[in-house]
Amino acid sequence: MKYVPVRSLTALGLLCFAAAAEQPYRDPQGRFALEVPAGFTVTQLNSDAVQFASGPGYVTAMVLPSDDPALMISAIARQTGSQWRNFTEARRGEARFAGRMGSYVTYSGVNPRGADSFLQMLATAEGSTTFLLMTSAPATEFARLKSGFYRIEQSFVLTKATPAVPPRPPAPPALPIPAGAQPARTPERPPAVAPTATPRPSAAPSGKPDYYRMRLVRIVDEHGFERPMTALTLLIPVGWQFQGSVQYSQAIGCHANLVRLVFRAESPDGRFAMQMFPGNVWQWSDDPTTVRMMQTSNQQMSQFGRRGCDLQPPMAAGDFLRRSVIPAARHEARLVGIEPMPEIAQQTEQEARQLEQIAAGQGLRVHMRTDVARARLSYNAGGQPAEEWLTAMTYSIGMPAPTYNMYTGRMGQAMSYTCAGDHVFAFRAPEGQLDAQEKFFRTILSTIRVDPQWQARVTQVITNMQAADSKAAMDRSAIIAKSGQETSRIIHDTYENATKSHDRAMEGWSQYMRGVANYRNPYTGETVELSNQYEHAWAGPNNEYIVTDSANFNPNSALQGNWTRLEAVQR
Repeated sequence: MKYVPVRSLTALGLLCFAAAAEQPYRDPQGRFALEVPAGFTVTQLNSDAVQFASGPGYVTAMVLPSDDPALMISAIARQTGSQWRNFTEARRGEARFAGRMGSYVTYSGVNPRGADSFLQMLATAEGSTTFLLMTSAPATEFARLKSGFYRIEQSFVLTKATPAVPPRPPAPPALPIPAGAQPARTPERPPAVAPTATPRPSAAPSGKPDYYRMRLVRIVDEHGFERPMTALTLLIPVGWQFQGSVQYSQAIGCHANLVRLVFRAESPDGRFAMQMFPGNVWQWSDDPTTVRMMQTSNQQMSQFGRRGCDLQPPMAAGDFLRRSVIPAARHEARLVGIEPMPEIAQQTEQEARQLEQIAAGQGLRVHMRTDVARARLSYNAGGQPAEEWLTAMTYSIGMPAPTYNMYTGRMGQAMSYTCAGDHVFAFRAPEGQLDAQEKFFRTILSTIRVDPQWQARVTQVITNMQAADSKAAMDRSAIIAKSGQETSRIIHDTYENATKSHDRAMEGWSQYMRGVANYRNPYTGETVELSNQYEHAWAGPNNEYIVTDSANFNPNSALQGNWTRLEAVQR
């Protein structure tokens, strides 16, 4: 597989050019301008973020819907720090930025590329909008890049005033809606001045439906193939922060774990969050001799810096959460309890039976088992008590495989298993509010979509690697060679069926947790999946969407921009 370095991803398409000499940059929406130093490239990340980079150093300029720069610095630092090691605050204070006073914080640590680095965030507010510069470079490169960083910071000017959002009348007490998910009100008449920034979240009045204003974000695989490819897309509330990546393991011997997708989406105040964790594939056999051979193979691979598949029996989803996910991802949390999810389990079991029938029609004897569960956790997030759901699906695919008894010289047969734990999502809310926000989290979850072209490319790469390793194993071992052709076929067929079962399982998951309807976006012509728990959907500029239960709500009267009502379409 060819790895091509690409600077960055963007939700609206890559826009990169090299700055041969210092040249001006103007925000496409006319909000700010600056000078780009010679040798820096420009990458438009999305409509509200742009990056200026030179080698491993970069400055990212962001426009954020908040009048609190310190809050924005804290939220972004919390997310960035989770990707670094030894991430430590060095100093903080006030500084002049964009012609007004602002706040800055500097940090040090080891960045995701393994380099000792520094990071600085500098921000100021104009009305209800925060303008933020995030600057980072390895310590060894800082002296070379310092003058360029300084030029960007000093030349940054605001080019359009951002009026403050008019005050809203107080709402009656109710459970708070996560930041970025704003309550819908049908105004008696259009406001005299449309707000220019996302309204602050507030409680929904009794009897009034909520609306959710969402923006499209995507994870781009920048290094896996000959060109960047979109791997996954989803919608998150406007104003939320998002980080996502495709993680490739260079030393993996368990090819099914070669590629992992992860992301984190969080409200500006950090109180609400959704996270996707990588799954895991492991192997097992009912034959002890086969298990010992697998262990020996793993030991041999470890001598060459590779790690084979974990060896453990098939397990239920609750056990997978308790044994694998919680210790790795939430070791500080208190496990309140684990609940089955019978609605999804019933659907995935039906899919499993159908897959067994398809395999039988191809002459394969396959036994597939699935399970779904969620764990309820309690812990402190940002110094405040929080609750969280952790969900997971497990499945095991058993196929009869040949065995060989080295003491008797006899061939036999036993079940060998390919197992996986997948669909690992976390949904966090302040203590006492988790249950009330389940519909909100499902609204986000409903929009997650793995790109089929990217998935097909990854599947083909893994299949090719699996086939190559199977042939090499037969060449190395006379024992395995006795049943080599049959073993190779079973390994190949098991992986193919595991991939099919994963896709079918996602379909079953969708019918309950994802619950989607298909709409066509008139701005792009693309079909988009949105939650079917709301009866009406609208598309706006900059890949934003609104879902609402109100037939009378018209975002053109309540919000800025041109919004078009979407019609549901059939695939």
